[in-house]
Amino acid sequence: MNLIPFAGALVAFLLAASHWMETWQKDKNKKQISPVVTQVRRQLGFVFLNQYTSTILFLILGILQIHIYAELTGDIQYYSYFFGIHIPCLFLIGPLSYIYFEEMSGGEFYKIRILHFLPSIVSLFYIFVFRPTDFLLTSYDLLTHNHNSNFPNSIHCLLGVAVLSIFVYTLSIFIRVFRWKLSSKEKLESSFFPFICLLGYSLFVVLQFVISQLFFMQLFVVACLSLTLLLIMMLLLKLDHKELIPNFKSEVRSARYKESRLRGLNINQILQRLNDLMITEQIYLNENLSLPILSKRLDLNTHQLSEILNFHLGCTFRNYVNQFRLQEAARLLLEKPDMTILSVIYASGFNSKSSFHKLFIEQFGQSPQNYRSLKK
Repeated sequence: MNLIPFAGALVAFLLAASHWMETWQKDKNKKQISPVVTQVRRQLGFVFLNQYTSTILFLILGILQIHIYAELTGDIQYYSYFFGIHIPCLFLIGPLSYIYFEEMSGGEFYKIRILHFLPSIVSLFYIFVFRPTDFLLTSYDLLTHNHNSNFPNSIHCLLGVAVLSIFVYTLSIFIRVFRWKLSSKEKLESSFFPFICLLGYSLFVVLQFVISQLFFMQLFVVACLSLTLLLIMMLLLKLDHKELIPNFKSEVRSARYKESRLRGLNINQILQRLNDLMITEQIYLNENLSLPILSKRLDLNTHQLSEILNFHLGCTFRNYVNQFRLQEAARLLLEKPDMTILSVIYASGFNSKSSFHKLFIEQFGQSPQNYRSLKK
């Protein structure tokens, strides 16, 4: 049974590495992203924490699993300096999960208050500054709470509060997703149902840790097994259902956007939804796309959308859409050398050969033929 958390740690580290490689690949391809998309991301506050939230989250889960393994085997007494690191890590799981969910659902994660991270910072300071120099801990002490001194008692108190905070964060996320599912008039089962089940199971896992930590420590090993199974499910979900996560992001952002529109204009939400329509749904490939059509998809009038594009992105509707079409055309020219130039023009959403050539030369400084030949 002691190997359960060790196996969980390996899975968590695999998930962290996978998310890191995805983020690194996206950063590597930044040069291929249009200036308009870069501007949208700047407006939305896509910063380092957002980019690597999932990586940090799974790294922390891996560290926690290693710590649990050291507790169960008794090896923690040989690495006493390692004891206590699980407390600030636990306090970070809730806020990081919140940020990850906010990013996926098109929320304003960058407005999260520093108060969310204070418990982790304070607990880290307390554990490594006020810990007695002669403090020794065995696995038996850790699991049965037989200490009489104030420091171990305070550690167990912090541990209980940290686990309870994760439960509160997870419960709030579950309630919000479930509410969006119930209020949506569209069919969202394709991605919502698996994620609701996953969130429900996550809630069950956290509840097991809450009960084991506060009331019934014998449940601790079962909770560890449940956590390892959760990580394995997430790894399989990532490997076998790669389309599920983008679909969920698109659908939940759409549901959240419709909810926010009831409260009035929210520029960041509009920009995020606009970005989803372009990047995820690739609406720009429709050669008949017009300002009224795009405005209707955003539940805006044409004047509002035109003003947002001009004021916040510094471009007209036509220039905005053409940026995406030009990037798509450039991609097709390089990745599909057998396609004719005319086929590339229509496949990327343009309906005029002359305007395409003019815009392509303005954007890339050379003709499509030269662009293709020079990039080979």
